[in-house]
Amino acid sequence: MISETPDQSPATSCSDEPGCLVTPESKWYRPGIGFTCQQIMLPLVIVALFLAVILAFQTVNLFVNGLGLWGIAHFLITVCMLALTLRAIWFVRKSLIQPLAQIRQWVSQVRGGQFSARMPPFAPGEFNDLAKDINQLADLVQNLHEDLEGEVATQTERLARKTDSLALLYEVVTEVNESDEPDNLLRHIMQRLSEAYSAKAVVLRVLSGSKLKLVDSFGLRQDSPFMEEAVSIQSVLKSQVFGEGQIGVRNQILEQRLISGGDNLVPLQVISIPFQYRDSIHGSFQLFVATDFEFDSDCRELLSSVGQHLGVMMEQSRLDAETGKLMLVEERARLANELHDSLAQTLASLRFQVRVLDETLHQGDEQVTWEELEKLEEQVEVANKELRSLIGQVRAPLQSQDIVVSTRKLVNKFEQDTGVTVYLQNEWTEDNLPVEQRIDVVRIVQEALANIRKHANASSVRVVIRNSGKGYRIVVEDDGRGYDEPVKGNDNGEHIGQSIMKERAERLGATLQLDSEPGEGSSVILEYQYPPLEEQPLAVNA
Repeated sequence: MISETPDQSPATSCSDEPGCLVTPESKWYRPGIGFTCQQIMLPLVIVALFLAVILAFQTVNLFVNGLGLWGIAHFLITVCMLALTLRAIWFVRKSLIQPLAQIRQWVSQVRGGQFSARMPPFAPGEFNDLAKDINQLADLVQNLHEDLEGEVATQTERLARKTDSLALLYEVVTEVNESDEPDNLLRHIMQRLSEAYSAKAVVLRVLSGSKLKLVDSFGLRQDSPFMEEAVSIQSVLKSQVFGEGQIGVRNQILEQRLISGGDNLVPLQVISIPFQYRDSIHGSFQLFVATDFEFDSDCRELLSSVGQHLGVMMEQSRLDAETGKLMLVEERARLANELHDSLAQTLASLRFQVRVLDETLHQGDEQVTWEELEKLEEQVEVANKELRSLIGQVRAPLQSQDIVVSTRKLVNKFEQDTGVTVYLQNEWTEDNLPVEQRIDVVRIVQEALANIRKHANASSVRVVIRNSGKGYRIVVEDDGRGYDEPVKGNDNGEHIGQSIMKERAERLGATLQLDSEPGEGSSVILEYQYPPLEEQPLAVNA
């Protein structure tokens, strides 16, 4: 005989397993429980068959041989027992087998996805109460399923909006980085925003001076207060169109007249988007959308990002315009310096030669007169070459100038013009200076020699050019009469040489030292590093 004992193993919790909602009770499983109906019905059917056989036998015997009182009683007892057995079979089928079959059918329907399936009502009793509990559980499962589908649809829609928002932001960032025409870009973005948010009207303004100027719009009638040609930025900030305190995207409900709506006032949601760079506003979009438009945190964040990128673009455009103006001023200053350092000095030398020629003519010395005329002719030729060179520099990029060769030419010309002995100390090796820096160095030497010729009355001059590694040093000194203070310029611009030298030294990032004492001559010392110390690579020890 084999005895079946229930499973005594402890129940395991599945609270950490995915998909487990209810922890099963311990000992819920019974081996062979699937055969319960057969185990109950089979004995009853056998008994019914046995009683039917006995009843049939007694019936035949009753009609053939006849029975007494005891036989009739026995016959009636057999009939009652058969009736009770059949009643028991009917009761078991109705109260046990059919409910279990209904439960199994309901489970199959739910497993197949029919969450609306319900248990039919049973006769009063345990199974009827169980059917009610099962139907309540089915209602809960169906509600959870519908809520889950709704949540999935909501999240899917939110992800779709996020994707569209990121695509719009990517398009804005890409076009901001690639576009060279801010006005056309702003109009294009205005159209994209109106399409993305189904705007009824849009207004575009750009900062001009201290006012937000109307650049473009559509949808609003001309008598709308939003269609004013120019609005003071101060009044806009005071009206808190872009929020109170901190600048940002803001929405509000207002009534406006649309072009398509005639004279009727239409309630609209106005979304104001500032082109913000730090704490300043360079322009704005104002979108007029339906009042039921969902202006959530994601929408606010997207429009804020768009406004900030456009603010950076507008600030960069403003800086580019200012840089262009500054470059124009610097170019004018450079031309003035070049005129002073080249043509102006040559003309000054010509004036000096004309004065000498005048004195020679009064002396009547023909030989000296011809010599001075030849010098004057040479100076005119030099002036012509310098003027052509200056024109060439303006029209084309500057050509490379060797510092040693240029310095020798300046020294030779100085000796030829003045007769003063110049000692050139050349310790300059090959350099990697940019062309602009070489020109500045040569011009500083030229200006120093020009000042000596005009003011020093010197008998000798020493010029030192030296470079070692990345350090550069230029010295121009004389034994002339010196001065107490630097020569100050006047209105006609003749004596601006020292200020020009200082400007060139500042452009080089160099130190310029001007020393002089009365009766002891003067010196000009230029020292600098290239590349500058902060740009030189650091040495790394192995």
